[in-house]
Amino acid sequence: MIGKKFAKLFNRPTANLMLPASQVAVVNENDSLLHASLVLSSSGYQIIPVIDDNNCIRGLISIPQIVKNFDNISIFNEEKLAAHTVKEAMNQVVPILFDNYELEDVISLLIDNNFVCVTMKNGYFLGIIPRKVVLERFTQVAHNIEREYKLIEK
Repeated sequence: MIGKKFAKLFNRPTANLMLPASQVAVVNENDSLLHASLVLSSSGYQIIPVIDDNNCIRGLISIPQIVKNFDNISIFNEEKLAAHTVKEAMNQVVPILFDNYELEDVISLLIDNNFVCVTMKNGYFLGIIPRKVVLERFTQVAHNIEREYKLIEK
């Protein structure tokens, strides 16, 4: 359980940790693997969310995922990449939290993931919480906690 005073410090200047969907590189599940490869390489991200036509989260895609799913496909073979869809290669295991998430749940999921997808209960994709944002907040708290609190060992 995360203490209330720690959470108060952590949530400064805002409790919102989420990068909104409008600022997140995503691909549609019906896009070609060629398109996904281009988005991945141009965005600089290793893995990105996959959404459907209703903007609901469906999976994650990465270059290793693309290569792993097709033994005879090369990332440089544009013709073969164009012939397959993201849906065929995506990982359907996605770290997801609903929009009323708790800090403790965020931290638990970020241990093994670079980001957590945030959705509404119906799956509508709202954005991501990147591990980097959470680590920056922890760094801020670590540097400032003794300025505001006198820590006494029990």
